[in-house]
Amino acid sequence: MIHEDKTILVTASAKRLGKFIITDLVEAGWSIALHYNKSKKLAEETAEELIKIGGKVNLYQADLAKKSDIEKLIKNIEVNESLWVGLINNAGYFNYDNSNNFNFDDLYNHMSVNFTAPAILTQALANYTIKMQKQKKNTQGFVINILDAKIFGLNPDYYTYTLSKQAMYGLTKMSALSYSSCLRVNGIAPGITLLAPGQDQKAFKKSHKQNLLKASSTVEEITSTIQLIIKSRSMTGHVTLLDGGAHLAPPRKDVGL
Repeated sequence: MIHEDKTILVTASAKRLGKFIITDLVEAGWSIALHYNKSKKLAEETAEELIKIGGKVNLYQADLAKKSDIEKLIKNIEVNESLWVGLINNAGYFNYDNSNNFNFDDLYNHMSVNFTAPAILTQALANYTIKMQKQKKNTQGFVINILDAKIFGLNPDYYTYTLSKQAMYGLTKMSALSYSSCLRVNGIAPGITLLAPGQDQKAFKKSHKQNLLKASSTVEEITSTIQLIIKSRSMTGHVTLLDGGAHLAPPRKDVGL
């Protein structure tokens, strides 16, 4: 199916999971607003790869911890894209701390990128969609928040990161309720999916199997779930867990430690 001139903004989509997500979306016919922060070269290389296979990709730089950058990102998308219909909040700040040693900066950075920016971008898409509805150009937009299965099977590690993802979960529910006239808002909560920076293959395979099904989420499962959410027009306020059942028997420590 081709979605001519309908754009999905995917935050942090120059590399890792974000790159897999936008590649799958391009193959499905969507136009992409590729957001990046510091990975300009990777963003340009990713865009070039996708344009070669027929994709329509525009690049947008923004530090999601800065109010002015978020405002500029929103304005540029509204000006440059024919029709902004979707938002996938994939960007994530992820840094280790615990309840005893976290500081203001840890909490601020996690909340800014993982909660505040998604909240502002969701509001912007809602306002934009309402404006388009009045012009009879669009009837409904959608938001997909990339959460973390950890918040459904808690342990005390990554303290402020976990708090920020719990806030994002609340945002998913509240925004689905508040913007129901113009947006569907859903979430995906993956478990261990890709190698963490500095992690070797052996450690990754071990952590990937630390769940009831002995197999955590894969990139293909995440992209398939995104496609399901996009196509399921009756789905809103729902979070899909993809963690092999780890949330039913959570470890006392984070599996990555």
